[in-house]
Parts: sequence; structure tokens; C-alpha cells
Amino acid sequence: MSLVEAAVAPRERFTATVPVPVLEQRIERVRAAMIAEDLDALVVFGSPRMLGSRTKTAGYVQFLAGYAAKPTPSTVVVAASGTAAVLAFGVHERREFSQRSAWLGEIVLAGEQRLHPEAAARVLSDAGIGGGARIGVIGIDELSHPAHQELAERFRDFRIIAAEGVLDRLRLTRAPEEIEMLRISARISDAMVAAAFAESTRPGASGPSAMAEAEHVGRLLGADSANCWLSIGEEPPTTYFEFMELPARITDRDRVQLGTTTSYEGYFGQCLRMGVRGRPSTELAAYADILIQIQDAALEVMRPGEPLHRVIDVIEDEYAAHAPFTRETDPFRFQSCHGLGLTYVEPGTARDLNPLRDRSLDDSGVRIEKGMVIEVHPNFTVPGLGCIVAGDMALVTDDGAVWITESPRGIWEL
Repeated sequence: MSLVEAAVAPRERFTATVPVPVLEQRIERVRAAMIAEDLDALVVFGSPRMLGSRTKTAGYVQFLAGYAAKPTPSTVVVAASGTAAVLAFGVHERREFSQRSAWLGEIVLAGEQRLHPEAAARVLSDAGIGGGARIGVIGIDELSHPAHQELAERFRDFRIIAAEGVLDRLRLTRAPEEIEMLRISARISDAMVAAAFAESTRPGASGPSAMAEAEHVGRLLGADSANCWLSIGEEPPTTYFEFMELPARITDRDRVQLGTTTSYEGYFGQCLRMGVRGRPSTELAAYADILIQIQDAALEVMRPGEPLHRVIDVIEDEYAAHAPFTRETDPFRFQSCHGLGLTYVEPGTARDLNPLRDRSLDDSGVRIEKGMVIEVHPNFTVPGLGCIVAGDMALVTDDGAVWITESPRGIWEL
């Protein structure tokens, strides 16, 4: 099947979800962790899911409730004693949470976010949780100023504990049904790449038309959010996210490269590819092979029980051997790898996959375990070629890791 045929083939929308029994078992683990941390309750404030990779708090809501509202903030309250509630913005969100999260507890119509602290305090009071109780709170850093003020007022008699770490560790251990969500997100990302490249071959195609086609296909396949950046030109210098930044016409001299960012049922996926009109230059082909070499070196160290920081350490070693610029002097280089899950950067992996981390903390770092998904997207600048990229999702298995993005790696000839 040709590139164009693959991109326009009939597409069936994915409709899988994480089953309620899996979510209920997750809440049992959450409550056990709360008891171990001596927390009487957990209150999670979440930003709108539509913010995609720009929010980390919606993922915490999704983790607890199995769902997060797309256009508005939402809050989840879970008591160690068994009470739980979801605070929804309006009637539409209450309807959605009633369909998806009624298994957890009461669905409360709470209004705008500044009213959520008062509603959460009421839920806690009704559960018999009063002054002096230890309340784990997540999402403070994304609260609006009025909501933050209300939190300080309504929770003044509680002992507030920052509780992100309680859930971060739990989120790294995944049920098979969660892994399937990540596999679906990978398939959608692959389809978006194929659609963008197929559109790029059409006479008269533009940067905006390629971006629109990719994002249309992602949504058509059932993604909660389907976005991409594009970089088009003979020597692409950076990545572009807006129509206004993209060329009005893709020419026969251009290289087309893109990165997709998808979310399916809250689970994120990503794929980065380069395509060229005609045959790639010898130098570009050689560097494309180097990018694959870097990816495969990272994949090789993804084994259960190994320190997670080894993944970024290997990538940085490969950069030192092959990248023309250092990290500090490169005109444009973004992060090289990150954990994927219910947020674009899975928070439990962020410290260990940071090349600038405090290495004295490595002995207390995260160990790789089965079910983790890590996006490996090496990128750096080459004089005369601009920024070059590759990116794939790696799933850790019993004794190693495998790529779960399946679109052809290397350079696509358009």
C-alpha cells in the first residue's frame, strides 16, 4: 500500500476504555498509600483536559476518577475512610462525570473553580473529617488566584500536605488495560504522521493543510486531543505550532518534519518523523541513521530493575559522540526523552530523565519496571541541515523494551 493509500484508507474510531474494576482496584491502592502516609483525605484540583501537554493536574483527576472534564476545571475528593466525590463545573460536566465516574462516589455540581475549595471542605465535613486532619492536596500550583485564596480560607483548620508524590509512584505501575490505551495513542500518532506526509505530496499542499489533515485524522480516530508541530524547509531551524508560522506552499526542495502529540482516554502518545520530497541527501541520510542509533541505544538499557536515569545518560553520551553542538551551544534542542502516561511528561519519571538532574540523588531514583512507556526523541542541530528529529514510544516488557509506534522509522521519501 502506498503512502497516500495508507493515509486515506477507511479508519475505524477507537472506543476502548479502562474498565471500572481496574479503576476500583486503583482506588484501593490509593487508599492504602494514603493510610501509609497518614493522610485522612486527598483533594486533587485539576485544570481542563483540553490544555493537553500544558497541564499536569488533569492527569491526576483522570487517574482517580477515570475521566477528566475537557473544557473546565474539576476536583476529586477521596477520603481514606471510603467517601469520595467529584466536583464538576456545570451541568454538562456533571452529566459526563455521572456517566464515567459515578462508580467512585457523588458527582457534585460545584460551579467555577474558586468555589471548589468550599465544596471540598463540605464533602470532608460530611464524612466526619474535621479540624486537624491531614489532607493531601494536589494541584495547588495550577489553581487560579481566587481559588488559591479560597483554599487557604476553607482549609485553614486542616494540616495541608503536598501529595503529588503519593500518586506519582502509583501511576508508574500499570494494568494491561492502561497499556492498551497507550498502544492506541501510538497507533493514532502513526496515522497522523501518515496523513500529514500524504497531504504533503499533494500539489498545492501547504503547511497549514498538512497540519489540519494530521489533527483531523487524530480526532477522527477518537483522540481526546490530537495536535502536532511542523517544520518545513530546506534547513528547518525549529518547530512550529501555529498556522501563521507555516509556509503557504510546500515545495519540491522542502523537508517536512513533524511531531504528533495525542491523548486517548487521557493517555498520551507521540511520534516524530522526517520526510523529504524525492531522495534525501547523503548527509541527511547518515544523520537519520545516527538518530535511530541513539534511539536503539536508549531502548537497549530499558530493562526492568535498571535505574531509569540510564536512559538519558546513554542519550547524552551519544550526543557527545555525534551532535555538532553541545547542549549549551545548540541553536535549538529540546528534551530528548520523557515518560508518557496520563500526562505528556509522566511526573514520576521527570527528575530521573532530566540531563541536568542532581546526580547525587541517583541512588534514590526510580527503577524501570514493566509497563512504563518512554518517548525517545533525539534532536539536535546540524549546520546545513537545521534541526533533525526522530521520536518513538518504547514500552518496557518483562525483559527489555519494544517500540510501539509502528510507522516506518528513518526518512520518508514523499
